[in-house]
Amino acid sequence: MNESSILLTCQDSNNEECALTCVGLEECQKCECAVVDTHTGPWGGAMDVIMCLLPIAFLLAVTLKPKPLPTTQSLPMAALLMFLIRLMYLGSDPILTAGSVISGLHEALSPLTIMFGAILLFETMEATLCMPFMMREMKGLTKGHAVAELMLLFAFAYMVEGASGFGTPVALGAPMLVSLGYPKFESVVTLLLMNTFATVWGAAGTPIWFGFGSLDLTEDDFVDIANKGAVALVIAAILLLPTLVLTKVCPRKTLQQNAPFLALSMMSVLLPTLGLSFVSYEFPSLLGGMVGCILTAILIQFRVGMKDIPHEEDETGRHHPMGIGTTSDDHSILTDQRSHKNAKATQDSTKQHDVEEGQGSVLNKEISSISNVSLSRRDVTASGDGDDDSNVQSQQFKPALEVTEEMDNATVDELPASHAAIETFLGPRKQIGEGYIKEVFGRTFPLWGTVLLLIVTRVPQIGIKQQLTRLEPNFSIHFGTYGTFKLSASLVLQLQNILNYPNLNWKYELLYIPFLVPFGLVSLVTMLLYRRDLQSSPTAILKTVTGRLAKPAIALMGALVLVQLIINEGPSSPAEIIGEVLSGALQGGWVAFVPFVGALGSFFSGSTTISNLTFGNIHFIAAKSIGTSTTGLLALQAAGASAGNGICLNNIISACAVVGLNIGEGKIIAKTFIPVFCFCLIAMVVMLAFFLRF
Repeated sequence: MNESSILLTCQDSNNEECALTCVGLEECQKCECAVVDTHTGPWGGAMDVIMCLLPIAFLLAVTLKPKPLPTTQSLPMAALLMFLIRLMYLGSDPILTAGSVISGLHEALSPLTIMFGAILLFETMEATLCMPFMMREMKGLTKGHAVAELMLLFAFAYMVEGASGFGTPVALGAPMLVSLGYPKFESVVTLLLMNTFATVWGAAGTPIWFGFGSLDLTEDDFVDIANKGAVALVIAAILLLPTLVLTKVCPRKTLQQNAPFLALSMMSVLLPTLGLSFVSYEFPSLLGGMVGCILTAILIQFRVGMKDIPHEEDETGRHHPMGIGTTSDDHSILTDQRSHKNAKATQDSTKQHDVEEGQGSVLNKEISSISNVSLSRRDVTASGDGDDDSNVQSQQFKPALEVTEEMDNATVDELPASHAAIETFLGPRKQIGEGYIKEVFGRTFPLWGTVLLLIVTRVPQIGIKQQLTRLEPNFSIHFGTYGTFKLSASLVLQLQNILNYPNLNWKYELLYIPFLVPFGLVSLVTMLLYRRDLQSSPTAILKTVTGRLAKPAIALMGALVLVQLIINEGPSSPAEIIGEVLSGALQGGWVAFVPFVGALGSFFSGSTTISNLTFGNIHFIAAKSIGTSTTGLLALQAAGASAGNGICLNNIISACAVVGLNIGEGKIIAKTFIPVFCFCLIAMVVMLAFFLRF
């Protein structure tokens, strides 16, 4: 390589000359120096930016067309395109470029195992009847009051986002809303928009500590990002939740009549979230949602600020509050026609059967008192181009509690079949003196147990965090030019100097990543506690979880390879080129693009974490270039990425599949786009008003 195209860098500020004198890989490691090429493209800065943005433009083109390319294909193809651009146009070091691919494949293990644990937990909650129990208590508490149901679900989804993230609140909350009687289309839209207000922190802070983990930030910087993002998020939620989100399923008049309750319930979630963001970047949504659930339940119990809605004035378009909702005719979506049926005693047994081979299965247990009842949520993935409604009949969604006896002429006064099924499996609701508190305590263990373990393993003062992340002592194995593998006593896996490129490393903290602890451990304990109630065997649960991860695994590996190719390494990386050139040209005007870039990342990648990984380095460089707060600009990126979950293709596909809604993603995005756009604008104004100075 020509000397003029070589940059010798050293991260050791006390001995910066070592980069000029060290010989061999071991000496380079000691002073943390690396040889970084400074090649850019041959056609100037403007063309460099265009070429570096070409893979992103490709992703937009193939996902926004009428028949979008699945992310399992588009993301790996975009990564391949970036790989070729780095080698053929930017002239990047081929060892660094190939090493970035290997690094990206390894990095995918973190989000994949977090997703595995999160899905395992909620599948376990369903199979052990903990989730049906919580649904019954929610329905009993709200007594069909629309605003109460929506706000309780908002707090619940907020908490779930903090515990699991990765689209779980939408996939879980949408069928819950449908089971409360709301139309499917509006349920999916509402949950997508609700989820935009919690994903700045995601699963135990993953979008922050993992999404911005490559930027050499301190713990204080992470907390600062969380706090600034919280301010933007809280203001956006106060302005948008009552006006552009809840109105999707609830008339504005009803919301206005219950304004005091609505305001108190919102504050019960948002104020604890904001307060916690001053001291933590891992727990704001988790604990904020939990506190919100408790306080909202108290408000509902004592009817604080609530006005009863007479049945004749209920304009939500719902069916019976304990029934199963169908799709609104207003959206030209084929309604899932079902007969409501009365539960009756019978000795017939049901058989285990598959719902759409390769897409998920349901274990139907033999039940002597109820005929043809399935207690497992059907995981059916819609096929086709999404616009052909003729396929719906063959892909019908099976509700969480499906009873197939005839109830076509049932009145509101009759006991709904789903309610009867719940009573059969869980027994009648207990009174306070009959063990009710004990049952609530036990059935909600998966949630509070997860929270407790996360707190114990994340608070530095307790001391467990340090033990779970120790790198020493360890043993190492040298795998030739592939790199040096290390495994510490705390089960921290490392791959150092990938392809012998200095400081191109990978690390995976097995006991600290929210996978085995808390999700795996809590799931195991829950299965043991309620083993007699298990509606699916542990093997069937694991099969369902792994089946759900098959396609996301391919997409995530493609996304993280793309991310590593964008951010690695030095002045010739696409992130550096885009950040330097655009921020230099736009100066302070770059701020106007930041939240929309974050939303764009969530749109194509399906994750706030991946959006932060992809674009965080660009904003980090831009902030230094224009002389503004790096944590402020990164918080704006995180807020935009959080808003982007409302138009996220993966979340839309998942939610539609779970509720059995066969409709093109474009129709959903048409309903969520305006609130997402407004969220980004509000976040930008808040950051400019409070945190960004030039």
